[in-house]
Amino acid sequence: MKKYLLLAGFLAINTLSAQMGINTTNPQTAFHVDGAKDNNASGIPTIAQQLNDFAVSSSGGLGIGITVPNEKFELNSGISNTSGLKFSNLTAATPAAAIAQRLGVDSNGTVVTIPTRGVITPGLVSVVGSYNRTTRPSIDVNDLGYTGFPETLKSFTIPAGGKAVFINLMLGIDYSAFPSGGGHGYYEARLFIDNAPTDVYLTTQEKEETGSCASFTFSTVKSLSAGSHTVEVRMIRSKNNGTVSGVNMRMTQISLSFNASYINN
Repeated sequence: MKKYLLLAGFLAINTLSAQMGINTTNPQTAFHVDGAKDNNASGIPTIAQQLNDFAVSSSGGLGIGITVPNEKFELNSGISNTSGLKFSNLTAATPAAAIAQRLGVDSNGTVVTIPTRGVITPGLVSVVGSYNRTTRPSIDVNDLGYTGFPETLKSFTIPAGGKAVFINLMLGIDYSAFPSGGGHGYYEARLFIDNAPTDVYLTTQEKEETGSCASFTFSTVKSLSAGSHTVEVRMIRSKNNGTVSGVNMRMTQISLSFNASYINN
């Protein structure tokens, strides 16, 4: 009979209090376990005291190491840069699933899905420009300003939100007619985007004999906004080095390869 009375009294007390504490007389949530029995008799436990606590809120949130969880499950290890979460049967040696999402944390520590990187799958990469030519247009280049190779001028469109665009361009040229005093000048090929010079360029020095060649290779990543864009290679004699100023060097394009692409995410 005494056992039944004790049980009834226990249920009545907990029904009235609406909170239940184990090892504490000061429960902070609907169900609160103070593992080390170190919480204060009143007020909010310190962060250090909460590290050994287990709590379930009235909204169903579960907290370990924290008495008032802010998510459905919140874990506080008490150690900086350490999650406190361990999977005994899921390790770095576990084979990866064929189709799966990667997990990460945002600035608040909330677990979120993140884009899969490093695996090229159909539709992941969009090519916005690709071009190869072996025709031989010529241009005249001097030290007074940039001159563009016409066939290097390419246009493409970037979708809403903008993209980081991978740009690769290879240009082969032939020094086909030397100017007065030529043979030692420096010639610069620079990448222009939307008619503006970029920090991507290459400089070579001409050889003294007619018919000598040079190659210019560009490989870069540029963040571009949504909309239409152009890329172009333009040439200039960056240092005369004995060549008369304003006198032209005839350059002939002998090869051209261009590619621009971005990752869909």
